[in-house]
Amino acid sequence: MTSKAYIVANEQQEMAVLRELDKNGNEWNDKRNATDFIPSEKSYVKFPYAIMSDRFIGWLSIDDAIVENYEIVYDGRKEEQMSDKYVVSQEFMDGLEEWKDYCFEEYGVAINSGSIEDLPIVVNAWWGDEVPDEENNNRLIAIIRWVNGEDVFEVEKPKKWVVRSIGLTDDDERYYVSIGKFMGLKRALNTYIINQATRFDTKEEAQSWANSHQEVFDVVDV
Repeated sequence: MTSKAYIVANEQQEMAVLRELDKNGNEWNDKRNATDFIPSEKSYVKFPYAIMSDRFIGWLSIDDAIVENYEIVYDGRKEEQMSDKYVVSQEFMDGLEEWKDYCFEEYGVAINSGSIEDLPIVVNAWWGDEVPDEENNNRLIAIIRWVNGEDVFEVEKPKKWVVRSIGLTDDDERYYVSIGKFMGLKRALNTYIINQATRFDTKEEAQSWANSHQEVFDVVDV
């Protein structure tokens, strides 16, 4: 039976594949569950790379010729190449929705000289950002296409902040900060499982729990 490989191009794809493997009962060779170890957390693993589902879970660089011996059942690079959407904030989309409703009510149409002047600050800043004129034109066209019902915007996934050790242990592991309670008081505990790490809403909050041997980094909240 041919072993399977999943090529992942970003953190979201990586976690989706590991969750699927976890659901199917696949484990790493040290018996850890699929989601208990995140390969991209290793400094020498870079996207895109391949996650293999053999007797145990493993990973390889896609430049490694051995990948050709696996059945590629998923290639996330194709998704990235196909995506031509603008990634924007939820605040941006909320402002755009309110602007569209207001323009139809005020002008009877959404796009005219008056409605353009009424663009929300967050949208106008994005359109009038310091980018080449051609890109500015493309962004205005994207707004018009969206008004016409096309799916041209993608809301960025919210990010959280995690505290981890700066260096690796002798076993090539990192430890992460998990905030727990002891006798009613919050205290920082260490865990080697990233999914058990506390995810802070702001970088400042995370930094308040980090010491000189730790660093703060952002993760996509999936």
